[in-house]
Amino acid sequence: MAFLLVSCDQAPGPDEQLQNKLVLLDLPANEWVRYHESDWWRKGHSGMAYDSKRGHLLVFGSDTHGEDWDNAVHEFIPVERRWVHHGSDAPQDTYRIDADGIPVSGEGKIQPWSMHTYDGVAYDPVTDSVLVVGAPDHNPIGKAISGGRAKPVWRYPLVYCDTLSGTLEQQQWEAIKPGSGKETGFFGAATAFDISRKRLMICGGGLWEWPAGEEKIDKVGPGIGCLHRTMVFDSRRQDLYLFGAYKPSTQVWRLQRDLATDEPKSWLKLEPGGDAVPPYSTSPVAFDQENGVFLLVADNPGTDSDSASTFVYDPVRNAYQKVPNAVLPRVGMNFMMAWDAIHQVFFLVTGTWNTPTTVWAMRLDMSQLP
Repeated sequence: MAFLLVSCDQAPGPDEQLQNKLVLLDLPANEWVRYHESDWWRKGHSGMAYDSKRGHLLVFGSDTHGEDWDNAVHEFIPVERRWVHHGSDAPQDTYRIDADGIPVSGEGKIQPWSMHTYDGVAYDPVTDSVLVVGAPDHNPIGKAISGGRAKPVWRYPLVYCDTLSGTLEQQQWEAIKPGSGKETGFFGAATAFDISRKRLMICGGGLWEWPAGEEKIDKVGPGIGCLHRTMVFDSRRQDLYLFGAYKPSTQVWRLQRDLATDEPKSWLKLEPGGDAVPPYSTSPVAFDQENGVFLLVADNPGTDSDSASTFVYDPVRNAYQKVPNAVLPRVGMNFMMAWDAIHQVFFLVTGTWNTPTTVWAMRLDMSQLP
């Protein structure tokens, strides 16, 4: 069930790529820079993973409310300033339930059904794969296809063009049934890959672990309602944090672990101090390994507001700090921020059906904040 990844089209030359690297290294501090615009439509209900091996951004997910059926993978290559689209939308008449009860689509090239993913997309550096956790609960085609079905999670191994031979490698989507009694799917779940423990953490109907390379998912602790939340891993302190909520909030949650066994115990609700933050829900958040802080974007309050502000969250001080000049257009529902360890900049992807898909870049310099 092989699925062609992407055509081996011509990348920009080395001079242009070097120039892009220099731009990223020389960004003004603490300001969002419009780095790239494209005419494809970014879906607000979709999620994004950061490929830490290559420094690429990988987007998967759909709105599905009768407006689009996007189930391709969209990859942004920063040094080439271009998007590469892996495959294309599967025709709606190919949506079906296979012999194992798994919802699949595509004409010979098996793909998941298009679905909301929210914060359910992550990169696994151990298997070099994109992990997709979700369920097509809001896909209207489900009402037209009868029969019981599993609600799998998906693994998408990353293989790339062999530029020396000019040949195109192939890979396949891998559907994995969660097991452990988890048959209702992970619709609206929040995820983060725990680098130190080599497993994907999933908050949805409890706290779950998906060890790298394995085909089982186990419940390991309690959860809180994670719909519209963003879960992020603090790789300095090996902690998990949750930001946002279904109803806008400024609270932050940190996973407490048993000091002797390292087993998850409970979620600690934090009430951060510092600068005032507009209550936020579906906001982009990422962790900066270099500075040891989180960065988040929150839309400014008011029905007439068309802007968003940027804040640092310091987990040691448990405090927000506003980044004064990092103002953006309103971001709406967005789970698409990453910290690029290679260039040490943040990337944020924005856009709607009637505005360009825009990649913003920002270099955080804590020494220059008030």
